[in-house]
Amino acid sequence: MMKKNTKLGFMSGFLLGSIFFSGLTYAATQSIPVDFKPIKFMVDGKLRETNDAFLYNGVPYAPVAFVGTAAGKKVTWDANASTVTIGGPAESVGSETRLSSLKYSIKDGYLISAFKDNWDKGVFSAGGTIYDHGLGYTNITSVANDSYSITRQAFKIELNGSYKELSGVVAVDDKSPNKTDPILWRIKGDGKLLHESQRMTAGQSQAVQVNVAGVKTLELEMRKVSGSDKANIHAFFGNPLLR
Repeated sequence: MMKKNTKLGFMSGFLLGSIFFSGLTYAATQSIPVDFKPIKFMVDGKLRETNDAFLYNGVPYAPVAFVGTAAGKKVTWDANASTVTIGGPAESVGSETRLSSLKYSIKDGYLISAFKDNWDKGVFSAGGTIYDHGLGYTNITSVANDSYSITRQAFKIELNGSYKELSGVVAVDDKSPNKTDPILWRIKGDGKLLHESQRMTAGQSQAVQVNVAGVKTLELEMRKVSGSDKANIHAFFGNPLLR
């Protein structure tokens, strides 16, 4: 019988170490009381069990390797990239490029209103979720239309056809001074519309995944679409990655 409330040192938010792959070590640890006990897992109607599972604050935790293989998926660990891959061919993290690491210009508007990876006085956040990298813009005040292009603020980035996919989250920041007026995001490749987001106001966001294969010039456009509040809208593209 395993001892209750055993103290286990583990990396916060992730169970790795000998439970996942032997010989894995890490520096940042903490000791917490957990309840080791055999826990049954029903996966696609089939019973799976492991003695390495435990409860912490009423939440069950199990090794990544066990959960993945129980679901019929191959599980691999890339120590160099600190990445667990479940199912499918392992893709190197090195194949992903942060959009904010590339040089950009502002098509219309003021470059001083553009921010990279965070605001000057805070992090990018929407709906309480914090994004640790991306591109943001603060000077969105007037309703935009095709005949009045000065309000069509857009990041312009040269991709030179080097990538196939762009993913991330387009959003309006939680702390945007303008809380009521909506904007939308348009993602264009070589002048062609690739994606148009839903309308969103402060704190709202939408995940996007766009095919950019062959695109040489990428444009990320923020457009205020209605409303009368003249306060600035703070919009950002959170955690955008190119593959």
